[in-house]
Amino acid sequence: MTATRLSTGLTVSLVCLGLTTVVWRYRPVHWVRTHSFTSSLFWTVRSWFWNYPLTPDFEIWDEGDPRHNEEWKKEKLRTVRIWDFLAPYFAERGYTLYVREKLADPLSKRYPASSMINSSRLSYPYAPCICSNDRDFEVNIVASRVWAARDSEGRDVIIKAISGAVPTNELRALQLLHSEPLCNDPRNHTIPVIEYIEFNQQTFVVMPRWSDVVLCDFSTVGEIIRYARTFLEALAFLHENNITHGDITSQNMSMDVLMPCAPYPEYYVGYHGPERKYAFIDFEVAELPTVNGAPSSGFEQSSTRDIAWLAHTLEIHLRCIEHVVPRMNDFLTSMGMDKWESLPTATAVLSSFDELCLHLSSEKLNLPLKAYRWDRGLYNSYHGRRLVLNLPS
Repeated sequence: MTATRLSTGLTVSLVCLGLTTVVWRYRPVHWVRTHSFTSSLFWTVRSWFWNYPLTPDFEIWDEGDPRHNEEWKKEKLRTVRIWDFLAPYFAERGYTLYVREKLADPLSKRYPASSMINSSRLSYPYAPCICSNDRDFEVNIVASRVWAARDSEGRDVIIKAISGAVPTNELRALQLLHSEPLCNDPRNHTIPVIEYIEFNQQTFVVMPRWSDVVLCDFSTVGEIIRYARTFLEALAFLHENNITHGDITSQNMSMDVLMPCAPYPEYYVGYHGPERKYAFIDFEVAELPTVNGAPSSGFEQSSTRDIAWLAHTLEIHLRCIEHVVPRMNDFLTSMGMDKWESLPTATAVLSSFDELCLHLSSEKLNLPLKAYRWDRGLYNSYHGRRLVLNLPS
């Protein structure tokens, strides 16, 4: 009997040893670093079973060229799987990731998976919300490193992977802009940071979910002036501190209100009042000062691009107030792409803008717009469009 037990035990041990050898050979165990030993142990095991979807290498988020459609879709499935893998980790920290409408489709629209908070209980930095149901919170983000979530209080946020084991400029930019003394400067119009979350040497930033500035139309001259001045001031602030944005487009300019996207020809107005806050987001290609605070080697070219691109982005709305500010054409022309070699500084641009607009009377600032957008020489009027929401600013 004893010999039989020893034989059985030896057999089991040899089988386990053999399985361990096979496992180690074909899928080695890699320790996953999180906030505690027990958490690291759990996520090491989970990572092994999932075949390590997330490594410390930040390039793991790269999906290749979307023009190579089939290969790109495979890569998109892979990065979506990373978020599926991480969902319990974020849930532990109070963030429930939005879920895909069609689980088999990596490009499927995403919706909240938990209850929303009463909008009256929201306060800055969380955006006032005018969504009436979960369908209004629809997200259709193509970027691999970004996912929407809802926290344990029912507030909507955006979670973004911003750095791997080697700190990226985006991580360094956000840390710099949200540290003393820059964080207290009223000209600092950068998206607020709620917290940073670390997983296996990858850094995720949690930010309030705000809307693109273009989701709500402007209705008065004053609204456009205030919006434009905020971003001109923000850019002057960045450049004075030897920081550039590097990718200024309307998609990277947000406002602190959360609203559904109105399908054309419907539109919203009434959300660009004096209480509205605007901010730059996405500092992925930012230039940062050197250790001694001096401009980086790429600062000059990047700052020039900032000025030209911001002018191009603001132009579609600033052209709509030329009937009140006739010299607006000269102002915009001075920052045109054809002036690349002689563009003014961001501080000079802000000063010129103030000279144009600060003298305007309340009567002129409250004048309604005749067009909501200028596009390549044509003014787009509200004729034929349907107002779906017009709340007081």
